[in-house]
Amino acid sequence: MKQLYLALVIIAAIALNPTYGLARLDETEAQCEQRYGKPQDSLSDKSFPVLSGAVNRIYQYQGWCISIAFLDGKAAIISYSKSAKAPGGVAIRNDEAKAILDAEGNGGEWKGSRSFNLFGPVHPKKWSNTNGSIAYLVGITRAALVVESPKVEEFKKTQAKPTEEQQKENIPKF
Repeated sequence: MKQLYLALVIIAAIALNPTYGLARLDETEAQCEQRYGKPQDSLSDKSFPVLSGAVNRIYQYQGWCISIAFLDGKAAIISYSKSAKAPGGVAIRNDEAKAILDAEGNGGEWKGSRSFNLFGPVHPKKWSNTNGSIAYLVGITRAALVVESPKVEEFKKTQAKPTEEQQKENIPKF
């Protein structure tokens, strides 16, 4: 009886642990490499990074291109897109988006909304998670689904301040 109780406690601990299972945000480079294989050595991760100032890697996995930006050694942004030769086209279908969001839930619950911002990027569909993560489809073609951890917003704020100060210094004194 004691062994059965112990087994149930262990199973419950694993099931209730939000970092166990399918969560990909916050995984290390080694964990991502184990999951997706070796990253591609590509100029695009240097020329078109997912997040400037972060370590960026691109993985090819089962017909998908998975671009990941790492902050402090952990996955902070993951962009999922289909390879150009994907059967059925490159647009991400609703069932595929759901599968990605289910995998990236990390113990939280996703709530969807339409996004419209006249002066910002247009995302046809956007989700927020109770754990603070956000996800959105990119462009009207739905060619990529991006998932961001809350750490990204903090990082962007720290990166933007020196740029604003530099811009002010470069304004001529008329």
